[in-house]
Amino acid sequence: MKKILILCCTILPFIGMSQTKPKPKVRRAISVTKNSGAKYEFEDKNDSAHIYFMKGWDSYKTKDIDAARYYWERGASCTSSIPSKYSSAFRYGLMLQNGEGITSDKDAAFYYYNLGSADGKPEGDVDATKNVAAYYENGMSVQQDFKKALEWYLKAKAQGNKFCDADIARVRKKIAQGL
Repeated sequence: MKKILILCCTILPFIGMSQTKPKPKVRRAISVTKNSGAKYEFEDKNDSAHIYFMKGWDSYKTKDIDAARYYWERGASCTSSIPSKYSSAFRYGLMLQNGEGITSDKDAAFYYYNLGSADGKPEGDVDATKNVAAYYENGMSVQQDFKKALEWYLKAKAQGNKFCDADIARVRKKIAQGL
């Protein structure tokens, strides 16, 4: 009886180990930036845009503007096509337009708004799309073009922006007046 008990105690733990589920992939910090945020390496490269966007928000809330700018610029540069990439581009464009933590550059802001709009596709950022329209309407960094402005305001509305109706009416009125 003792031999059976000893045998069971030595073999059963090994049998149980072969029945366990595989461990999930672990995210790990690989280095620390000078702004006290960690850069992460992920198995799924598509979700890095979301990580950069969220780290940008965390930095922005704590008034670490340099870190927020860094993360949003990185998020906008990701190769994925997820909404966080386009939101990162919009936030970085906004910082460039307003000169927040960086020299104001309206041309670069327009580039990032265009990137963030995703050409009016559903995954694009609605605020970025509306800002592209405003650039065309006001002739900032581009030639003033009310027809293009209307096109972009309509794209923003199609993306779900609820605050474009007055803009659309105003631009249609300008087009009707021949401006």
